[in-house]
Amino acid sequence: MTRMKIRTDNASCKTYHVYFNALCVIAVFLGINISFGFAQVIDKQQKMYFISDFQAPLWVEKILYRPYRNTEARDSLFADIIRQRPKTLFLLGDMTSMGSDREAWTPLDTVLNAVKKTHTAVYAIPGNHEYMGKYEGMKMFGQRFPERWQYGYTVDVDSVAFVMLNSNFRAIGIKACSRQVKWYSAVMDSLDAAPGIKAIIVCIHHPPYSNSKVVGSSLPVADLIVPKFTNSKKSKLFISGHSHNLEYFSGHNEKHFLVIGGGGGIAQPLFTGNKRKYDDLLRQEDKPLYFYLVIEKKGNCLKLSARGFRKDFRFFESEFAEIMIN
Repeated sequence: MTRMKIRTDNASCKTYHVYFNALCVIAVFLGINISFGFAQVIDKQQKMYFISDFQAPLWVEKILYRPYRNTEARDSLFADIIRQRPKTLFLLGDMTSMGSDREAWTPLDTVLNAVKKTHTAVYAIPGNHEYMGKYEGMKMFGQRFPERWQYGYTVDVDSVAFVMLNSNFRAIGIKACSRQVKWYSAVMDSLDAAPGIKAIIVCIHHPPYSNSKVVGSSLPVADLIVPKFTNSKKSKLFISGHSHNLEYFSGHNEKHFLVIGGGGGIAQPLFTGNKRKYDDLLRQEDKPLYFYLVIEKKGNCLKLSARGFRKDFRFFESEFAEIMIN
């Protein structure tokens, strides 16, 4: 069973670190070179960054669950990402609390403006929160990202192909869903046959498998998307969000499933022990509270790491898995 190796800073993350992180974001946006607070800057060339579910909590979530430094965590995570000047950044949905609320997009706009200064390529897919408000929500999404990103697209990074999908099937409608699934099937076959592609990673918002007590698993994703992933020769990793946790499952044929919805949204409880449906390879006591994912490609190996905060709000960095590719 896989175990996380946790490395924490000696001092707790105090409230004043929030101001430091905010200053760091502003500094990058203004082109000022400063560095403080988190661990060392890492090489950006073969590392890809992922974050999901960093929306501010809705009022109903605050009633049902206990908020805990959510916006502080989100801002700190993005400050850490921006400080490292990544080459690629993937946003896997639920980027705003209410898609139709113009002001709710302000934190994301701050981040997009900052990473523009670092020449970071940003790729995004919508989550269910972007569709709140229906047309207005996706209009806001379209003002920030290409419209075609709402219906599936691919990104190639150093011989690794990322297939980006929209799992809001009910929202996009039967016809658009059918077209996307047909496109997805064809593009997976094409990537399997492409000599320059060593591995395929599928990215989607709703998880096919999750032990979350709040959102659970997506049966449509499991039925419509997973079979093609499972049967693909080069597919290695399936990344999703929606469940505000870090969950890691591994099935047969060396297929890996990762849930990374810990970008700052309100924490969600998991089924544990005998009550859980899926065998999570990460111990419950090792799970972070807020985090983002880093995938580092080293030769024929993909190293998976999480950076963020533990439940005591200490900063940590952990490498929790390695995936071999051809």
